[in-house]
Parts: sequence; C-alpha cells; structure tokens
Amino acid sequence: MLKAYIDDSHMRQAPFYVLGGWVAPVKTWLAFSDAWRDVLRMSPRIEYFKYDEAMGLSGEFYGVSEAARDEKLRLLINLIEEYALVGVASAIPHNIFYPMFGTYPHKWVRNPYYLSFYGIAARLITYLSESEITEKVEFIFDFQPGADQMREAQEGWENFREMAPPEMLDYIQIHPPSFLDDRDVVALQAADLHAGWTRETLMLLDQGRKVQPPWHPAGEKITSVSVSWALENLSTIFHSMFGFRPVMISYTFEYGMPTHWPSFALFWQLPSQV
Repeated sequence: MLKAYIDDSHMRQAPFYVLGGWVAPVKTWLAFSDAWRDVLRMSPRIEYFKYDEAMGLSGEFYGVSEAARDEKLRLLINLIEEYALVGVASAIPHNIFYPMFGTYPHKWVRNPYYLSFYGIAARLITYLSESEITEKVEFIFDFQPGADQMREAQEGWENFREMAPPEMLDYIQIHPPSFLDDRDVVALQAADLHAGWTRETLMLLDQGRKVQPPWHPAGEKITSVSVSWALENLSTIFHSMFGFRPVMISYTFEYGMPTHWPSFALFWQLPSQV
C-alpha cells in the first residue's frame, strides 16, 4: 500500500487553489517520520512544522533567525530527497476557475477540491503506471476541526469517485480519505511544506519575481508529478461535464504571466517534466 499525505494551501483564496503532498510506501513513511522528528528537535527546537510560520518567522519559528530557519528547511528537504518521496500537487488559478465554475448552480461543481483531486489522482496514476507500480494509494488529509475545508474535501472526494473512470479507480482505495492531525502526523507537515511552496512559487512567478527556495541548492533530485490547470484544460473538463464549452474570456496574470506557466520542475529544480 502506498500512502499519499495531502494538504491544501489557502484553498478558495486567490490567486491560486493548491493541493500538495507526498507519496511513499508505508515502511518508508515510518522511517521518514522518525527522521523528521529528529530534525525538529535540533536547535532551534520546534514542536511541529508549518510553512506559513516558517516563512513568516511566527509561531514555532518566532524568534528564530532567517539563517537558522533556512538551515532547518534544508535539513527537512534533504530528508524528503533521501527517502525518495514523490511529490504531487494540483494548482488551479482562481481567475480561471471562478468565472467558469464558481457561480454554477450545482454546489459540487463550485467545489475546487473536485478538480484538485481529479488532477492529482490522474497525474499520480500516470506516474505509477509508467513506473510499473500497481499498489493502491490511500489518501490522508489534514484534520481541521470546524473548518469548511474538511467538509469540502470529503464532498470533493465523493464527487471525484463518482466521475472518475474505472482505470483510475483501480489505483484508489474505496473508502474515503482519512483526516489526521498534522501536529501528530509529521507526513502532513511535509505535505504542508510542498503545498505552501507550490503556491508561493506561483505567486512569485505571477509578480515577475525571482524564484529560488530558501533551502537552495537542496532538493535538486526530488521527483514531483504535478498538474497546473490552464484555461484550455478547465474548458475541456467543463465540456465533458455539461456537453458545451463555456464562454471563453482571455486573462493574463499580473506582469503578463500566461495561463500555462512553466513546469513544476522549476519549483524543485527537478529532472522530470510535467
């Protein structure tokens, strides 16, 4: 059994809806989790990792210098590389999704988790098939009590399973995804890192700014399989769902960034292409 730990980064908030995480066999996750906790305990010791706190030097990173923060990030990224976790992510631009799906009468159509699940599952299954890996994948998400994200994630998953083709479902477990607390499950902390950096990278590109992670040059050998939804992709999905194409409105991000941004390989400086 493979386990995919997934977290969202500011889902439903412009300019991008992002899901991201990592996939690995169960035995790999056990060893990785112990190693991750060891890094957290190193000075400056933190009890858990959250990307927003790390980048904002708040919460567990309050009082930590940027240099010490970056060194801890490098150590964590080195673990992801050492244990050969496979990154997965889906990014949907708000300014493309919302005009097309966000005001549709059916509630599930307006839920960005549905397309996010579809994108991650399709891209991951393509990778597993090409790698001749046949194990099923179990999905685990961050437990967020009282938050709409959990309800929307659950509903999005159910809609995804109803719409997904049989060959895709052959790789996906029948039962709904689990929701666990990221304070206890460090694999979800790693997922938070991936989702947070993916979203920040897209925002930097949108602003015409340089993209270089604070842990550079660590992580150059990390493998990531991701999907970035462009106008054409979402229009095709819309047509397959409703039998007609939506009215097409051209949109260019701030600073002229096109809707088909560069591969996520840029984000982690990976050898693979999306």
